[in-house]
Amino acid sequence: MHDPFSHFEDIDAEATRRFAAQAHAQTRQRFMQSDEFRHLKQDILAQLQDDRQIPFCQEHRARMYHFHQSADYPKGVYRVCQASAYRAGIPDWEILFSVADFDEILGDDVYLDGVSHYVEAPHRALLSLSVAGGDAAYTLEFDLAARQIVADGFHFPAAKSHIAWRDENSVWVCPAWDENQLTSAGYPREVWLLRRGEAFSDGLPVYRMETDGMMVHAWRYLDGQGAPVDFIESADGFFTKDYLQVLADGSTVRLNLPPDCDIVGYLAGQLLVQLRGAWTRANQHYPAGALVAVKLNKGVLGAAQVIFEPDDKQAVAAVETTKRFIVVNLLDNVAGRLKAWKWQDGIWQEQALPDLPQGALELADQPWGGDVLYLAAGDFTTPLTLFSLDLQVNELSVLRRQPKQYDTAGVQVGQYWTDSADGTAVPYYYVAKDASPDTPALVYVYGGFGVPELPHYLGNIGRHWVAAGGAFVLANVRGGGEFKYWHRAAQGRNKHKSADDLLAVIGDLVQRGLSSPAKIAVQGGSNGGLVAACAFVRAPGSMGALVCEVPLTDMLRYRRLSAGASWTDEYGDPDQPEMHTYLAQLSPYHQLREGTDYPPAWISTSLSDDRVHPAHALKFYARLREISPQSWLYAPGQGGHTGNGTQEAAAEELAALLTFLRQTVGTKAG
Repeated sequence: MHDPFSHFEDIDAEATRRFAAQAHAQTRQRFMQSDEFRHLKQDILAQLQDDRQIPFCQEHRARMYHFHQSADYPKGVYRVCQASAYRAGIPDWEILFSVADFDEILGDDVYLDGVSHYVEAPHRALLSLSVAGGDAAYTLEFDLAARQIVADGFHFPAAKSHIAWRDENSVWVCPAWDENQLTSAGYPREVWLLRRGEAFSDGLPVYRMETDGMMVHAWRYLDGQGAPVDFIESADGFFTKDYLQVLADGSTVRLNLPPDCDIVGYLAGQLLVQLRGAWTRANQHYPAGALVAVKLNKGVLGAAQVIFEPDDKQAVAAVETTKRFIVVNLLDNVAGRLKAWKWQDGIWQEQALPDLPQGALELADQPWGGDVLYLAAGDFTTPLTLFSLDLQVNELSVLRRQPKQYDTAGVQVGQYWTDSADGTAVPYYYVAKDASPDTPALVYVYGGFGVPELPHYLGNIGRHWVAAGGAFVLANVRGGGEFKYWHRAAQGRNKHKSADDLLAVIGDLVQRGLSSPAKIAVQGGSNGGLVAACAFVRAPGSMGALVCEVPLTDMLRYRRLSAGASWTDEYGDPDQPEMHTYLAQLSPYHQLREGTDYPPAWISTSLSDDRVHPAHALKFYARLREISPQSWLYAPGQGGHTGNGTQEAAAEELAALLTFLRQTVGTKAG
């Protein structure tokens, strides 16, 4: 069995294990023993296991593949049905494998992290099986037709490796199972081409970066007609990277692209490039934030065309390519829109699309080799609907509707704006039945890495919080990707502006009479946990509770903990004197002060989290608990950073959290 403490450094692992277990047991005793908790957990679990939930699938050659969890299969099964039966609403599911079976095969506690089909022979699949739900994963080649592991196939040990299909008989391998293969951030720094039947040592080494880089990644694009092109991304940070094309003889050519752009697609012999900053080349100017198509020929970039340029209240959320179309999921004032272009008469021309629902849009799947796109749409009070959009005939069809999970009668949704400390206007959404100073408000924040937070169906939060009289608030603070310049506005030395914005939202709730400080709980996870904790230590009197999940809290040592060295683009380098001073003032762990009246805090981590080191949560909890005994730690052994585990574990954690919220900022039981 995998030791969840095996990735810890410079600590007494056994003492830490005992400390975390004792604190977790205290939390269980305090919040998880009542009949109310047990009822809440069972109801949440029933919603998660409702067979009417939309089965989101990958489609390959008219067959729909789906990962399904249930009471009978807690770790889940991978199953398939005919696309025609799926569309008719009577799927004829066949189980291809059960995830639990791999525990015995691998001698480890594993969870399905992903299935990568080779699109030209989709019965061939690479299974990613994460250890205890963490980022480190085994890779196994599986024959879905024969329903068995491929003998002498592409199999790799547990690690943070990147493995990707090149063709049916070769894969790109960026290995991470040996210390010599890793960057200082703990990610791969080598690219190998491995052909079927070869031992890894006999593979072709293609590229190697220095150890002070962040990571490398290699993959193949197949455009809609099957034309292949191979790339390597060599990243010094999340937002600074070089791209190289791998030619047929295995040699590489560096592409003359700006270091802060992203390659997001390949179609009709052209690269699709998403710009962060402006780009000037050959006396042509391409604006910041734009999506640009650039002709590519053996590593040489040719003519370029701006496909789309967002304005200051827009951002490109996602890009997809079909056989003939480019599709952009566009954010417009924190709501989703869809736009499409087709290559005609030597240029990309925008195409008319049918009307789509308002709210959040998610590109759910794009079957390779065609022009059909699956997308999901919903908002705070509207359950998801799964649509099929045939771009060739411009036809939109409803495939599935998610069941209603909570009573929305009387629930109102409003978008408000408030000025942050520097005068910047910041938006937020407020969802509630009743708006008054007595309304308990759960304020959710992320605000980092250019990730937008959008209106989404509230499900169990709607059922057990909003319907019970609470308000849900979504704070669209800087650092996220809601608008074109929103992320850069809160990077590095400006990271504090994410917390400034959050505190402005909290203050505006009070000023408008939508809640009051004692009734406000602030919730954030990962980077959002950092932002929430920053607001908590700066202005503890502004809120009634903190929910701080898998957070960063020690900003002076974060580079030395797990994958922290990969985040200097976002936060700055604490080893540089000027940034050390700044980050010491930002760091929640270092800003906790004796004698301060802190509100109740719920701090969570997973002891198998190998992305954001559990030490962040454990240290913050330990110091806070010394000052404020109303602080609680939730620290299970499994789940990793993203909560990859069983539905029962997810239901238990949410029920415990809701119990904490009801007992602190308060709302009656649903």
